[in-house]
Amino acid sequence: MNRSATNMTRREFLALAAQVGVATALAPTLAACAPSGPTYDDHVKRVWEQPLDAGGNMNSQILEIIRYATLAPSGHNTQPWKFAIKDNTIRILPDFARHLAIVDPDDRELFISLGCALENLVIAAQQMGYADETALFPANDPDAIVVRLNESKTKSDSHLFDAIPIRQSTRNEYAKQKIPTDDLQKLEQASQAPCISALLFTENQPIESFIEYVKEGNRQQYADKHFVEELIQWLRFNDDEALQRRDGLSTRCSGNPSTPRWLGSFFVGGSNGDDQTEKDAKNIRSSAGMMLFVSERNDKAAWVETGRAYERYALTATTLNIKSAFLNQPIEVPTLRSQLQTRFNLAGAYPQLLLRFGYSQVMPRSLRRPIEAVIGRG
Repeated sequence: MNRSATNMTRREFLALAAQVGVATALAPTLAACAPSGPTYDDHVKRVWEQPLDAGGNMNSQILEIIRYATLAPSGHNTQPWKFAIKDNTIRILPDFARHLAIVDPDDRELFISLGCALENLVIAAQQMGYADETALFPANDPDAIVVRLNESKTKSDSHLFDAIPIRQSTRNEYAKQKIPTDDLQKLEQASQAPCISALLFTENQPIESFIEYVKEGNRQQYADKHFVEELIQWLRFNDDEALQRRDGLSTRCSGNPSTPRWLGSFFVGGSNGDDQTEKDAKNIRSSAGMMLFVSERNDKAAWVETGRAYERYALTATTLNIKSAFLNQPIEVPTLRSQLQTRFNLAGAYPQLLLRFGYSQVMPRSLRRPIEAVIGRG
């Protein structure tokens, strides 16, 4: 009699996983007989190692500027952006078809992602010799971030631009090494904006508090079957999936093995969050500290400005060889977000992003969709 997957014992599951591992190991040998195309690593090089092409006319330069914008981080690597070009103006628009209905129902993280892309775009434009006039959701175009580019003789400092194709969200264990005070101050300074504050924590007591909030966030999220289904939808369990979609959370980027979708879905779908909590706690304790981004308002413009501030932080950290990774569970669960406000005396401020930072080795990089998939005219 066939046993349902939900009744499979852990020992049976591990035995099955081992058999799949053997099949996976044999796959390259079998694939050698078939026509080969660009590999995951080939596409990574095309995305992250392609140098800036500053030649050509303004139209081709704008395409290059947008390409750098798409190297920004986004929730679940959904890349929820569209870019419309008309003359010297770029409109950045939300792609609601790629939003996360469960983990981000009000599209807060989506607009933070647009802010990250905007900051990359502005930095790349300045590197190409353009000054920007940026308007967030103007009255005559309330759905768009509007960036008008004008030629400028003033060229910006290139250190942040050079960091754009190097920056990554690094989700592995860190080196348990302290960061010099001068570098911490640079991170704080880079993160400031008129309505945004970045609170830095390096002491054990607040960090242990964050671990408890992350633990409870995992418990509540993994108890929601719709959250788990959405997570599985955006996981790319093997290179074939990642290459086909060019988005989502590739398991290789977090150091996990390649598996068939049915097996990866079975494992994630049967989790209660304990494994994730154990991993998160270990990773947090290996980090040099944590940072909490808060805003004075809680609207689209504030979310975009949060993204811009975070991206300046991330690029500055990259120049200092400092890695970081998000731990937004306590902010994504509304009751926990309120508790964070009380615990850290954030009256009148709204938690937007929580992350850990420290020194670590470079991890595999994620992919991006081709430029023609995100661009239009008008």
